[in-house]
Amino acid sequence: MDKCSFQNKVKKIAEKEPILFALESDSKADSEMIEDVESYYGIKLPDAYKDFVNQYGGGYFGYIVVYSCDSNGMFYIKDNVLKEWVFEKGFLPVVDFETGDLLGFQVKEGVCQSTVTEYLHEENELHEMNMDFYEILLKYGLKFSE
Repeated sequence: MDKCSFQNKVKKIAEKEPILFALESDSKADSEMIEDVESYYGIKLPDAYKDFVNQYGGGYFGYIVVYSCDSNGMFYIKDNVLKEWVFEKGFLPVVDFETGDLLGFQVKEGVCQSTVTEYLHEENELHEMNMDFYEILLKYGLKFSE
């Protein structure tokens, strides 16, 4: 899904159900904040995630939490995801279901893949989902399906 289609769907959902956007969120990220996160983890973040934190910030997005790049925010990725864990798993979580399970991106040669992967904490396993970040945000965050 492209950025414009995602934003249009979010706008329509926000008009119908504004309560989904009323919970706490962190500030929108500028390029310097995003570069700081990339430098800290030694990775290149996917464009869809960078676009999201630039447009919406982070924090509660409907029914999920999306980690932010706002160092002053309560959902700051560096406060929630250990660098060592990312290296060990080859996985950067960016969505927290607040159940122990996480969604994010597999990291290959320092680059986050564009498709989303699920980390199941009880099994300690990663599972590819064959969905992009925007599709995940709509499906799990806003419970939207076509």
